[in-house]
Amino acid sequence: MKSIIKNGLGHMGFELHRKGASMGGFQPFVEEVSLAGVTFAFWVGDVTAQKWYNPAEHQSFSEHTETARLIRPGDRVLEIGSHHGFTAMLLSKLVGNAGFVLAVEPSPFNAIMTSAQVTLNRARNCHVIQAAASDRKGRTKISTQSNSRVTDSDHGIEVPTVRVDDLDAEFGPFDVLKVDVEGFEQHVLKGASALLSRLPRIMLELHSPYLSEFGSSIEGVLNMLSSRYRGSFVPRNAREQVYSYPAQCVPLDDVVNLFLQTDGPGE
Repeated sequence: MKSIIKNGLGHMGFELHRKGASMGGFQPFVEEVSLAGVTFAFWVGDVTAQKWYNPAEHQSFSEHTETARLIRPGDRVLEIGSHHGFTAMLLSKLVGNAGFVLAVEPSPFNAIMTSAQVTLNRARNCHVIQAAASDRKGRTKISTQSNSRVTDSDHGIEVPTVRVDDLDAEFGPFDVLKVDVEGFEQHVLKGASALLSRLPRIMLELHSPYLSEFGSSIEGVLNMLSSRYRGSFVPRNAREQVYSYPAQCVPLDDVVNLFLQTDGPGE
């Protein structure tokens, strides 16, 4: 496994270093990650990734087991917001060779990182698009921090925007919609009306601290979803716990990951 990773990174122009190697500062390295019954390689490309994607810590996060519960082999998954491709690789393994993952990430650097994970894992069932999802096609600005989000700041960078329904028409039909967009959730869902009408399974990260910046609220986002949805949610301040959805149970003062479907488990 290590030789395959090393050769793959070499073809991409990167070197593989041992974790913790001191060579005048941070050096990228590769972790082997085992979560929810699957294993994948993850290229830790900067200090943020090293901090956020510690495999031992993620072992205790319930969102990964809930992801595995929701995903089925052969699924076509649309992931809006990929960061460095950690969840994209988990999804790629869960859907298997018969499935497909379309990873959409607005930050150019993060999109490159996700593409590197695809190459590293030889994930032929995963494709990456560098764009921000919105309710209209065009262009918008995103912030420059690692966990980028839509902004009107003069210091942002301009990126193209895409609509979920357009992506669904070109690359779908998708069985699962995953959205992690730092408060821009309602605008993304406005561009997904056709897909939502089919009642796909949904993985949705609600960012209550940022929603008001975009004229939205948790209630506004949840009102866009069918009342037929049931499932679970995992709050950020208790990531080892799993709580039962429906909407009236979702806390209004925390970041929350929702895992929703309209049918029963295993049906």
